[in-house]
Amino acid sequence: MSLISADNDFALWAIMLLLVALVFRLEKTTLGQKISGTIMIITFGAILANFKIIPAQNNVFTSINTVGVPIAIVLLLFNANLKKIFKESGPTLIAFIFGAIGTTLGTLLGVMMLPLGEFEAELGAIFSATFIGGSVNFVGVANAVGFEDGSVMTASIAADNVVGVSFMALLIAIPSMKFMARYFSYDANSNQYDDSEVTSANDDENPFAIERAVVSLGIAFLIVAVSHILSVLLVDIIPWLQQIGAGSVRLLLLSLITVAMATFAHDHIVKLTEAFPIGIAIMYLFLGAIGASVDIPTMITSGMLFALFAFIILSVHLIVILTLSKLFKIGLPEALIGSNACILGPPTAAAMAGAMGWKSLVTPAVLCGTFGYATANFIGVTLYGLLS
Repeated sequence: MSLISADNDFALWAIMLLLVALVFRLEKTTLGQKISGTIMIITFGAILANFKIIPAQNNVFTSINTVGVPIAIVLLLFNANLKKIFKESGPTLIAFIFGAIGTTLGTLLGVMMLPLGEFEAELGAIFSATFIGGSVNFVGVANAVGFEDGSVMTASIAADNVVGVSFMALLIAIPSMKFMARYFSYDANSNQYDDSEVTSANDDENPFAIERAVVSLGIAFLIVAVSHILSVLLVDIIPWLQQIGAGSVRLLLLSLITVAMATFAHDHIVKLTEAFPIGIAIMYLFLGAIGASVDIPTMITSGMLFALFAFIILSVHLIVILTLSKLFKIGLPEALIGSNACILGPPTAAAMAGAMGWKSLVTPAVLCGTFGYATANFIGVTLYGLLS
């Protein structure tokens, strides 16, 4: 039981929205500028949930995940220009593939090193899937391989959440590590990744306009609605798409529709400067919900072995992606966003790109993460067959 009950939607919305507002305010302080808003919102969410102030699961978090996330992704893609996408997503996609290779190798190494018991093949399948396509693939592969042990599943999810969030904190911290910046010749003060066409809502020349904000949201909801209809039709017409899932197909479609719109109507869409900050605010709501899902006590009591398994996978993943990215002259931001898209999925990768000021990498983050959604289930099931 939590102080705020799971059915008290208004109180939960108030807490989450005010929490996001607090993070935005803290980002303007000296300390806040050193600690990413992404880390702050995840940490606050974890503290509130683990101290039983808010419930880890509730209707508000479900709404944020099912409604807010697709809307935020569309809003964050409003400044995507197809002419730039190949240049923007190319290196990130290559880094993503490097990361998927690292995850696969890490999974195999973890299986060899740890006594995972009778569920060895199932654990290898679900952890490889979740660390290539994000947590959304965890349940999909578990269902596909018939993994239904409740206690093991709970411990695995706890380990996935805790280690995954910790890994995201590491990714955000890496650019501030001087030896990593020197290794990749990364200049934090460079505006190379800051799309000049993305204008702040606080810019004196483009003050916040309620009309543009409403138009942005209306277009975003329309794109998601059309994408949902098309995804259902495609899944019915093309049977093999059922293995990917209608949700993943919808995410890919809404990304493609938004990118096409932003390309062919670029001169008009780029004027909707309110879209990006609204998208970031919604993403912060999502990240707060992610933080609240981190069940630290459960992980400590029964998930340490699975946490170690996840740690091995992510360690190999990070070593492989950074080594190969350096070898193939891929920049540090592209490598880190590719890694985030691989391990945590498009929402967190897009949020990280926006929060770090790498606005030109928001599109690659979503596209690479969606690619992970589409392929992780196949990789997980394939590893299950190999390990069985």
